[in-house]
Amino acid sequence: MWADELATAEAVSSLAELRRVLADRDVVFVPYYLLMLLWSWFGGADWWLRLPSAIGVGVAAGLLADLGRRLGGVRAGVCAAALLVALPSMSRYGQEARPYALAVAAAVLSFWALHRALDRGERRDWVLYGVAVAMLPCTHLFAVLVLPAHLVVAAVARARVWRPLLVSMGLGCLPAAALAVASASQVGQVGWLGVPGWRDLVLVRSAITSWRPEPEVGHLPALLLGWAVAAVGVLGALLLWRASPRAGLGRGFAAGAVVWGVLPPLLLFAVSQVATPVYNTRYVLAAAPGLVLLAGWAVSRLRVPVAAVAVVIAVALAWPQQVRLREAGGHEVDYRSAAGWVSAERAQGDAVVFAVPWVREGLSRYGELPRELGAAPAAGRVWLVREETSRAVRPGTDLPSRYGLAEVGAAKVTRLLSEGFTVRRQHGWRGVTVLLLERQAEAR
Repeated sequence: MWADELATAEAVSSLAELRRVLADRDVVFVPYYLLMLLWSWFGGADWWLRLPSAIGVGVAAGLLADLGRRLGGVRAGVCAAALLVALPSMSRYGQEARPYALAVAAAVLSFWALHRALDRGERRDWVLYGVAVAMLPCTHLFAVLVLPAHLVVAAVARARVWRPLLVSMGLGCLPAAALAVASASQVGQVGWLGVPGWRDLVLVRSAITSWRPEPEVGHLPALLLGWAVAAVGVLGALLLWRASPRAGLGRGFAAGAVVWGVLPPLLLFAVSQVATPVYNTRYVLAAAPGLVLLAGWAVSRLRVPVAAVAVVIAVALAWPQQVRLREAGGHEVDYRSAAGWVSAERAQGDAVVFAVPWVREGLSRYGELPRELGAAPAAGRVWLVREETSRAVRPGTDLPSRYGLAEVGAAKVTRLLSEGFTVRRQHGWRGVTVLLLERQAEAR
């Protein structure tokens, strides 16, 4: 687990802990945390806490398949679902104890319910649609950014159902309003985000194919896959538009699915330029299925052998990151290996210092550690755990920089250096480095 997942595990460890967390942060995630609090009654292992997200991706794929079937037949649905599950981001967030995969499922459910309501128009269909809309902010507040696409669908399809549509949507948005008001005082929670540049917007398809725009192993093929899905999706929208009656759900979803895939990233990007920075690729993950749906429709128009080759190419492009996700440290940091090394090498009298609080949570979850260094002088060796980023390291040394130290950690490191401690051994893994410090006299 990485830092955000550890925050989930901490918050749902007990009702008292959840109350403590919500008093300080994460009110916007309270529906998800309540779900996970109930879920954690049956276990707290990594795989168990991640299982709801895996189920979310499965639900999203199933509903997208049925939505594709409604728009273009069984082949369109199968192709859309296959492309969705091929995307590395679906694997990444489908095995993460955070709500983003559930936001994807809620977004697909809302469009599926909209199609059902517009197609049949029965009261129970509109009730289901309202429930689906209400689920959007309960998974992630920014998931409601897909709702303008619903209005586009209805307008282009020339559906004469504005009253039930707006009533259901309005009632469904009440949880969003409540969460927005309740979390307004915690807006500083996203204070770590910077103003996105054009590079972030150009690489926004990484929201489909990866979890970050920075180059890394396997990123380029996945980035190409993301742009290919986007391009084929736009082509699919044009083809679906031409193949559909002037007033009908085909044209409505051709236009609406493009808005679904494009508008949320653009909105967050624009808001970040003129107000508070709120742009992050995972915050717009719920937009990913929009162009995937249209791409699946376009691929389904090909002959079966050609369509099969297209899906195979998509899988091949995704493969490097799919493999990377399943390696140690596939979720940005390998706390398990770091904790295993410290547990195996620690000795009587050792102490440990954590440069930042979240590495404490990570290592403590996966191994037995020495006692944490207190106010008394260190009697033996000291293990120093820091993040593995260039910004977190002092140039020319292995020690953490001021950017890689919390206030308490900075004071402890300064004290150790003044007491004559120096780095004798170190080992790095993805996202985390462990340093073994000894007094210079003892080291000799």
